[in-house]
Amino acid sequence: METQSEKPNSEIVVSEFPKQIGFVNDFENIFTDEEIKFLDNLLVYYEKNVNREIAVITIDSIPKNTEFDQYAIRISDNWNIGKNNDWNGLTVVLSKKLRKVRISTTDKTRDLYLSDEFCKKVIEETMIPEFKKENYNDGILLGLNELIRKWI
Repeated sequence: METQSEKPNSEIVVSEFPKQIGFVNDFENIFTDEEIKFLDNLLVYYEKNVNREIAVITIDSIPKNTEFDQYAIRISDNWNIGKNNDWNGLTVVLSKKLRKVRISTTDKTRDLYLSDEFCKKVIEETMIPEFKKENYNDGILLGLNELIRKWI
């Protein structure tokens, strides 16, 4: 009698999300090292003093058959932004190559502080004008300032 042994499944599963590095995750290499350090210091200071978490993510692509906004929401959920701060969190996802930006908030943040309408206004009136001038750091920084000002 012959027996067949099962081959172990050695298929490698690749996550659709990059691994979080810190508060600033520049996977598209938009920012200089100095800009990343400045943004990261700002977000670390804000988190320690106000107990709210903000992550900035730049990406140059998303999985096929995926909408940018849905991907931005899913990466925020996957990384659990705000989990250590009573679910006070938001994520800014930017793609220079795809010409897209999204501010994703936790439910608590959206319901109590930063409505979808407010976030849309920050994107359209503060961030995009700077992005159109190729000033990505300024656009992110000015947008973060607007969000933080309302979220203190």
